[in-house]
Amino acid sequence: MQDAVPNGAFSAQCPSGSTLFGEYEPAGLMYMARGIAQGELEWNKDLATVLYSCTLCGYCEDLCSRGYRHTPAITILEELRKIIPDGLKPKSLQRAADGAQVSKNHKLSMLEKYGVKDVTESGAVDTVLFADNSLLYNSAKLNEIGFIAKKSGKKIGCFISNPLPPVDETLISAGRQDVLAGCLNAIDAQLQKHAVKQVLCYNPESLSVLKRFSKSSAQFESITRLYAEMLKKKPAKKLKMPAVTYQDPCHLGRYAREYVAPRQVIEGLGLSLKEMWRSGYNSLCCGAGGGLLVSDQKLAKRYAANRWEEAAATGAKVLVTACPYCSANFMQGKPKDFKVMDLTSLVAQAYGYTGKEAGR
Repeated sequence: MQDAVPNGAFSAQCPSGSTLFGEYEPAGLMYMARGIAQGELEWNKDLATVLYSCTLCGYCEDLCSRGYRHTPAITILEELRKIIPDGLKPKSLQRAADGAQVSKNHKLSMLEKYGVKDVTESGAVDTVLFADNSLLYNSAKLNEIGFIAKKSGKKIGCFISNPLPPVDETLISAGRQDVLAGCLNAIDAQLQKHAVKQVLCYNPESLSVLKRFSKSSAQFESITRLYAEMLKKKPAKKLKMPAVTYQDPCHLGRYAREYVAPRQVIEGLGLSLKEMWRSGYNSLCCGAGGGLLVSDQKLAKRYAANRWEEAAATGAKVLVTACPYCSANFMQGKPKDFKVMDLTSLVAQAYGYTGKEAGR
């Protein structure tokens, strides 16, 4: 049991509050929200800067919910991002929110060579892969996931010829709940039409949004659960790697409550896991959330540096995560002697994926 704080900085939890100043802490944000609601404050650039420094990691609300009084901090912060004047919203974040539409040059058709069926052409499929923007144009990741799906022996489909709207947390960060609602209506209609019972999500941000706001009767799960089940039924080659540490993605952990499956996968791969001092529901955000990786990469990098210090303290040499945005932000300022690995890549490797399969 870890009963001592190895470094004073490790005891702070809010990414923005521990990096910047008091007004950036949860209490400061709630006071700002009250001021706006009561007409005592008017929106300006300074308030916008404070609001968009928050990663919406959810720690403040999760911690608050464990006590006798619950303040719905995330709901309040999401509402503030909705009502703030458009002129004060980061333009880069607004452009990113426009990506809720799928262009014709997506790469989903490559899944078919691995036996993944196009739901719109093959009829009812119980389980489908949800393709968001982290997958739609990502040939490398689609090949890995397709390979794993084939190895699983599970009948998995995907909306290939007519992809579902690629929703993730970006729409909420940008205050575009109106667009999100329209996308979810379209998603729910297609899931019902094709009698989909289970939706596997690679991106934790898509998972959390679907779990929170979809009205479908389908069950939304992290793809890490598929991996964990596979490793129990069909053990893979044990990977020979240095000790690893694991980053709990906020949207996989605090939002979707999935802490167990990724750790089961790491154990099933034969890896030695060294937990960071803050892990599980006390895990520290990587710094990419709340649209920060899009709107302010320098600040996101500062937040990541806090986590890198803690990762280095474990003695591990590999940081593993199950979130594409965590991976992207951790590559900023990565220590030279560390590797950042995506859990999906490790699973594919353990089952024999070499990359050559992509060209077949």
